[in-house]
Amino acid sequence: MAITFRQLQQFLVLSKELHFGRAAKRLNISQPPLSVSMKQLEETLGFLLLNRERKGVRLTPAGAVFAEHCARILGQLDAARALAEQRSKGASGTLTVSFVPSMLFRDLPRTLRNFEETYPAAELDLQEMNTNRQIDNLLRGAVDVGFIHAVPLPPELAFHSIETERLVCCVPRQHRLAGRSRISISEMAGEKVLVFAREFAAHYHDRIVSLLRAADVEPYTPYRIQHWFTVIALVAQGMGISLVPRSLSRSAMADVTYIEIDEPDAEHEVQMIWRASTQSDLTKTFRRHVRVHGLG
Repeated sequence: MAITFRQLQQFLVLSKELHFGRAAKRLNISQPPLSVSMKQLEETLGFLLLNRERKGVRLTPAGAVFAEHCARILGQLDAARALAEQRSKGASGTLTVSFVPSMLFRDLPRTLRNFEETYPAAELDLQEMNTNRQIDNLLRGAVDVGFIHAVPLPPELAFHSIETERLVCCVPRQHRLAGRSRISISEMAGEKVLVFAREFAAHYHDRIVSLLRAADVEPYTPYRIQHWFTVIALVAQGMGISLVPRSLSRSAMADVTYIEIDEPDAEHEVQMIWRASTQSDLTKTFRRHVRVHGLG
């Protein structure tokens, strides 16, 4: 008689419970069929797996070895089933995901790691780039999904709002404002207020500049800064202050502090974007994963 997977599953449960009654309950069967099944398994193998006692059972040395290998075999079977299921659902292949650097502090790495663990047949090609480049690459088909600071999008692209994030004031630790818990933007007047260069993200740049100028604060624009990390590094060196996304306060950058802003509209939106047409099954699976598990 051939050994069945059902017998292996039953034996593995019994090897953990070491009691026919409890094992039968876990398996949702009565005790007599379990006893018969284990007897048949031992007869097929030609050696004892269990020492049967009044209060329960003990594994024989051979039974302990067999239980270890049963766990491995059944684990491999479960993994094979999961991989096959993912492939049947299209969750395999390579997905190119682009992101702005600040997404590193919005739990994007955790979400990507969780996706890879959930869909091991899928491979992520991660590319860091600014919002404008992401849009261009999505339109050309060089990127499948992007994470950007919200901007007006061409009709070929669709989006999902990840979050609306507050802007905060970033100052050196020894700055005159550093002890404050909340300020208005107008209190930044007279300071060298750093912003990243407009060529790298025009809409986002204009949004921040408009908030500053509405409070009669003039941004300092001679520096051609591309990334928020550079802005914060310059602030840490006492070369100015800035309005930055709150998520950057989760970074480990030393010698700066972050202050809440009074203005209710001092915020911006973060989006996941993709091509509205020609979506692969893997792209759809990834988007669904992000919507279900979130980023924050």
